[in-house]
Amino acid sequence: MISHPVAGAVKALQKQALASRDMYQLDRIDRALDELLRNPSEDTSPAPYRVRSAMGHAYEALERRRAIAPSVPLDPERTDGGHTDARYPVVEILAWLESEPKLAAGERVLLDELARGHDAASMARRHGVALPRMRERISRARRRARALWQAAEETA
Repeated sequence: MISHPVAGAVKALQKQALASRDMYQLDRIDRALDELLRNPSEDTSPAPYRVRSAMGHAYEALERRRAIAPSVPLDPERTDGGHTDARYPVVEILAWLESEPKLAAGERVLLDELARGHDAASMARRHGVALPRMRERISRARRRARALWQAAEETA
């Protein structure tokens, strides 16, 4: 029988998968789902924490795979072999922002915009706020996010 926390985590990950078009993110979600379903009756932690833990373990597995077997071109004569996406950390941050239950909605919006490359000036214009006030909001949101991230790392 599948426990309520695991069922909630599976639903949350399936929802993320439906919203994603990024192959790296989909691979992480697939690995996270595998981890959750290996022990479906586990009910010691709530669904959001199960999602974060499973996604973290999936990230580690993908990084180990990249270290052991770096990608090589299938056709060595081709010169346009692609590149490594430098935005992998952004994917990690965006996934955390979506799943962190203790973030306020306003903090989540600001941090999401920052992760997507917006700056304080453009955010101030978009939200109709003075630039110094937007910088203050950003600073407070970052401080709160850092504290939540560190707390989650300590309990993991």
